[in-house]
Order: sequence, then structure tokens, then C-alpha cells
Amino acid sequence: MNKRITAFLDNVCMYIHCKAVHKDIRDELTHHIEDLKAEYLRQGQDDEKALDMAITAMGDCEEIGTRLNKQHKPKTEWSLIGLGSMIVVIGGIIMFASSKFETAQTVSFEKYLLFALIGIGVMIGFYFFDYTRLKKLALPMYLIAFALLIFTLLGGAEVNGRKFLVLGGVLISSDYLTILFLIAFSGFMEKRRGKGGLAIVELLVLAFVSVIPIMMLPHLSQTVILLIGYTVLIIAAVIKNYFAGNRKKQLLYLSGLGAIAIFLAVNDILLNPYKFDRITAFLSSSGFIYDRVDKWLAVSNWFGKTPATVSGYGLGLGMPEVTTGYVLVNVIATLGWMVGIALVLIISLFIIRMFMTTKKIKNDYGFYLSLAASTALSVQFIINILSNFNLSPILGMNMPFVSYGGTGYVVNMAFVGIILSVWRRNDLVGSTTKIPVSNSRRFIKFEDGKLIISFK
Repeated sequence: MNKRITAFLDNVCMYIHCKAVHKDIRDELTHHIEDLKAEYLRQGQDDEKALDMAITAMGDCEEIGTRLNKQHKPKTEWSLIGLGSMIVVIGGIIMFASSKFETAQTVSFEKYLLFALIGIGVMIGFYFFDYTRLKKLALPMYLIAFALLIFTLLGGAEVNGRKFLVLGGVLISSDYLTILFLIAFSGFMEKRRGKGGLAIVELLVLAFVSVIPIMMLPHLSQTVILLIGYTVLIIAAVIKNYFAGNRKKQLLYLSGLGAIAIFLAVNDILLNPYKFDRITAFLSSSGFIYDRVDKWLAVSNWFGKTPATVSGYGLGLGMPEVTTGYVLVNVIATLGWMVGIALVLIISLFIIRMFMTTKKIKNDYGFYLSLAASTALSVQFIINILSNFNLSPILGMNMPFVSYGGTGYVVNMAFVGIILSVWRRNDLVGSTTKIPVSNSRRFIKFEDGKLIISFK
């Protein structure tokens, strides 16, 4: 490259603090200098004179650099942080109250705080981490997650009918595999752009291979999260015509596969007496837990803790899973209906904000990564809320940031960190779909002998 062009670019980049965008800006500016030079050459100027005039026409280095620096600053989604903080605070209050239970359902508030701090640290770590580096790790991450899953399945400790990974005597839930598989899957999707129906088949195989062992643990809630997450990612990509090809046919085939999956699931329920009884109990609201949910919601106050008991037992003994799957019942019974309603509204806003933020992501990989994280969190929130009002069968789904849990809490904080990280770099990482030098996307244009700079 010509030394004068290099010097001009160096001077502009001096004022742009984000080094990640320097290369793109250098390429863009170089392209425009060459365009201007070509125009002056057509006007009859010699090579040296044309280059001098082109660089001069670009304008003041400080002005261009300063304005580009403002355009390419990292962004923070404060509304998401604010709403998430409210949910975390309510969760902390409930866990503190639950630590006072004199029953087997009592929780260690100190342990809760430890995992909360670890989770917040992980979220902050992801926030500052360059998420694009994860793209190259898709296959290694998938293989590592699959190996850990098989190891847990074959050699893990069984607790209450479910396998856990054991490290140093500590039981680790397989929840952490959810984020590994979804990050890997987002990377697989990015690499299959424009490859047609074959790409969809490959992705479905990868999804199937990761889900089957999780079903064998068994871990129903994690299976549901992954299945819905994979489905949302693939359908979103087809709607955007990301794989190219006939979208209608692709959606039709996916609908057919979905119908087959539903048929097999229904058939499995009908042939399995235990599963059939669970569904029947849900539909008739005749099960023990469904009955307890109705009764505790009925005796709860609008404000403050209810003094009532159910069948002579307080909340700690009278309501199963009150710190995990049915934590919203705990919130309502302990803090009142108004706080419970407020929590549901805050969660609703949080979910809406996650998807609104995701919709604005310019980079394809960032979009799918953020969509995966948003979907994983939303599925947990929605199913848990429905379960706490007896509107969903028992799936063992905890409420993110409110339910008691170690691995799951940290993983969900990581999901939030991923969304924040992608949004933070939305103006720093180029759109995968744009052509950097296309006239429609340039911030500098040369028209009718005039140089036009637009930072919009």
C-alpha cells in the first residue's frame, strides 16, 4: 500500500479507540481513496497528483476519526440489566426467607450467594468477551459437551433417578451442557449459510445426537430447552432464507418432521403408564402437587406473607419443590400476590426486551447466538410460570435467577452475558450479510464530483 495512504489511515485510526473496527475502516477508506483517485485520473491528472487530490478530498483526519469513534463505541443494554437485576433481587429475598424453613426444603443462603456471585462474575466475563471467538470453537465445544454427557451417562452418580457428573466429590448437574450445545449449534449454523436443504439435514442430525443421551439421563427440562432452542434457530434461519433454496418446501418438510415427532411423543405417552398418568393428572388437576398449588394460591394474601397453612402444614412442609420448580408459589405465599404479579410482568418485559435486542443484531452468528440464549431463558421462564398456575404438566423447570440452584443459576447468567456481549459489539462486528464496499452501505460516497460522508 502507498505510504501516503497508510499515513492517512494511521492518522484517522488514532482517534478510533475500538481497535476491532480498524481493519474494516481501513478497507473502506482505502476503497474510497482509490475511487477518488480513479476519478481524478479520468479527469486527466497524473498518478501522483490524482493520489494527492484524493487524499485531500477525504477531509480532515481528526474529524473523520472522531465521528467514526462515536459511531463505533461498545453499547450496553441497560434495560435488560435493570430488569434482570429486579428478578435477581426478588429471588434473593425468597431464598433468604426459604433459608429459615425448619424442614428438608430449607436452603443455604450462603451457598446461594456464592453461586449468585459466581453467576454474576460469569455474566460480566461474557459481556467483555469477544463472542466471535466462539465461532471457531463450535466443533470442539460440541465434542467436549458430548463426551462429558456420555461420561455422565455411563459413570455419573444417580440421585433421585437422574445421573450427575461427579468432580471432587461434588455433584454437577448436566445443565451446563445446554449452553455448550447451543453455542456450538449457533456456530454450525453460521458455517452452513447458503448450503440448502442438506444443511438443515446435517443440523437436525447434530441436534438429534445431542438430545438423545440427555433424554437417557433422564433430564426432561434440559431436553425441552434444547429441542425448542434447536427448533427456533432452524425455523428462524429458514424464514430468513439463510440456507437458500425453496423456503416453502423447507418449512413444509420441517412441519412434517414436527408432526412425526408429536405423533411419536403422544404414542410414547400412551404406551407408558407412568407418563400417561402424569398427563391425566394434569388434565384433571387431580394430582397431589396440583391440589397443593391451588390451595396455596387460594390462601395467599395480596400483600405480605400468608399466616395460613394447608392441611395443617406451613409452606416448607405443605408445598413440594417450593424453592425450585414451584418457587413462584413461594413468592406469592411469602410476599403476596402483588409481588408475584409484578414478578411475572417484569419477566414478561425481560423476555420481550431480549427478543427486541436480538432482532437488531446485524451479524448472523451474533444473531443466532443471542436468539439461542433468549430462547433458552424464555422457555424456562414461561414453562415455570405456567406450571406454578397449573397450566403446564410437571416438567421440573426452574425459574432463572429465582429458583435455588448452582449450575443452572450460573448457566442462565452466562446466557444473559452472551446477549449483552453480542449487543455490545453490534456496531463493532460487521454484518455478515452486507458487502463492505457496496454503494448502499458505504459511509463515504463520490457522486457528481462531490465527496459525501454520511455517518448514519
